[in-house]
Parts: sequence; structure tokens; C-alpha cells
Amino acid sequence: MILKHKKMLVLVGILILMVISVAGCGGNTAPEQERGSNGGEKANQSPELKNYEIKLAHSSPAVNDRLETACLEFKNYVEEKSGGRIKVTTFPASQLGGEREQMEGVQVRTIDMAAITTGPFPGIFKDIMVFDLPYLFSSQKVAWEVLDGPVGQEILERLRAETGIRTLIWGENGFRNFTNDVRPIRKPEDVKGLKIRTMENPAHMAFVKALGGDPTPMSFSEVYTALAQGTIDGQENPLSIIMSMRFWEVQKYVTLDGHLYSPYLFIINDDLYNSMDEEAQKIMDDGAKVWQQVERDLNTKQGDEAVAVLKKEGMQVEELSIEEVQAFREATKTVYDDFGKENIDNELLDKVLAAVNEAEEKLK
Repeated sequence: MILKHKKMLVLVGILILMVISVAGCGGNTAPEQERGSNGGEKANQSPELKNYEIKLAHSSPAVNDRLETACLEFKNYVEEKSGGRIKVTTFPASQLGGEREQMEGVQVRTIDMAAITTGPFPGIFKDIMVFDLPYLFSSQKVAWEVLDGPVGQEILERLRAETGIRTLIWGENGFRNFTNDVRPIRKPEDVKGLKIRTMENPAHMAFVKALGGDPTPMSFSEVYTALAQGTIDGQENPLSIIMSMRFWEVQKYVTLDGHLYSPYLFIINDDLYNSMDEEAQKIMDDGAKVWQQVERDLNTKQGDEAVAVLKKEGMQVEELSIEEVQAFREATKTVYDDFGKENIDNELLDKVLAAVNEAEEKLK
């Protein structure tokens, strides 16, 4: 009996040890959603945030120009807000090639970002030329209302879907004006026969042709030398560019006709943007808003200062009346009827024209 009793005690003890062992194992097993595949880090814990090094290119001067200043503000913002895990290096003055090379570089990601005009885009996205039709916008505020509104965003989404280039935000190059070294331009026929450099943009070329000029597309980095050597008679650009490039050294006359409103596109490779974590994307988006505000403000300021500077440096500034500008508008209507309707999606063109009219009414 004693032996049997001892055996029973042993069996009970073994059962107790087994229960304790199972309970102990259960206590060390975290729920599946809380443990990683190696039994360590929680599966729902945020992954380690990546670092990014961004190359940002543009063609404007490295000093005394609003574009590089705005790009540096963007750099400072994203580096500070990201705690240094997003690094931005700017490459001004066409260091990485002209605007076409910058656009293509962003598309294939040999360059991460760029701030460029619409100039080279028609080669890969024709509808961008809707904003290159002459005398489309009567003021900066009308242009901003349209670009920042639904139709402007629709165009940027079309661009992204078709090319892989994402535009973070619109900037402003400004209203373009003629300069030349042959004669004052005050009426449409004054352009006849002049060899005028344009951007590599068919809409701009069609505009100069409509006035009887000889459009000569070339990279912006080549313009000053071409003017100095007499290869071309003149060019057209916003006042801020005419001033920062010191075109008074190679040009005598400037005409304030504001024939084309030229925006900047602040672009980034779409695959790069999509590879970024949400926090980094938000920092980039917010930084782009900083870039836009600084760039537009400085462009307005430099444009206001430019006329006085150009006069001081010896340029003859032709300030046109409303009636004189209207004569240029009438002379270039064919660009809308012929070139615009033939080369730009007609539905989109109608949307833009309607948006312009709506903005004009809103801002009266």
C-alpha cells in the first residue's frame, strides 16, 4: 500500500510539472500580430526610415536669382523637417545640362528633381502647350488661379500618367517680353524679319512666326553667346531673367508686351517619390509649397525692380499701351485657331479658356 501510494504521488507530481511547463510556454508566446517572424520585433512596428539624397537642377544663375534662392529654401526646409535624412544638393546654371537634359534626366532618374519651364515638355507631352498660347493670361493672379485650380492640377496628373514625371507644384518664370538689338518693337510688324531665340517649344515658335519673325529655338545656356556674336537678333524672356542674365550688355531694346506667361514646373521622378515613406512625401510636398511662395514672391519683386535697372544700364524700354498690346493679340489669334486646335486636346483647351474667364470674373 505504501509503495502504491508513493507511485501515485510520483504520477501526480509529473502531471503538475507538465501543467506548469505548458503554462510557462504559453506565457512566452506573444500573439501573432505582436511578434515578428523571428519572435522578436513586433510585426506592426514602423520599419526603419530611409535616407534620401536628392539632386535638384535648374538653368537660372547661381547667384542673384530667385530660382536658386527658392531651391535653397526648399533644401533648408526638407533637411530640417526630416532631421537630415533627406539631403538636397542644388545644381544651378545648367550644370547638369539644359532644360531638355534636365527633363529627360528626371524622367529616367539620372537627375532626381528639377525646376524648369514648359519649354522642353511638348516633345513628350503636347497638351502642356495650352499654357503657351499668346496673351492667355492678363495678370499673375489670373494665372495662379488657373494653374493652382482644378484644370491646372488635371494637366499635371496627365503629365505624370503619361511620362513618369510628377510635378510637386507650379512656380512662375513670369510674363515674357521681347529684347533685340536692331530696332524698337511697338507694333506687330516691327518683329518682321527679326531672328528671335525661343524656347524649344512649338507654340512659342508659332507665335513668333505669326508676327513675321524668324523663330530660332536653342538651349537657354547658349543664348547670351548667340546674342553677343550676332547669331540671333533678339530673344524673349521675363524681366527677372533679362536682368539676372545682364542682357543689357548685348541688347539695346526691350518691349513690355507680356506676350506669354511662363510657369515653372517643380518636378521629381515619380518612382522616386512613390518609393518614399509617407512622412518623407509630406515633407517634400510641404517643402514644395515653401518653394512656390518664395519663388513667386521673389519673381514679382525682381520683375518690379528690373525696369529701373534695365533703364539705368542703358536699355530703351518700350512700355506699350492697352491698345498697342491688343494689336499684338489680334495679330496672333491664328495661333489659337490653327496651332492650338491642331496640337492641343480641344476639350482641354476649352476647359482652360473657361477657367481663365472664370478667374477674370472672380478677380474683378
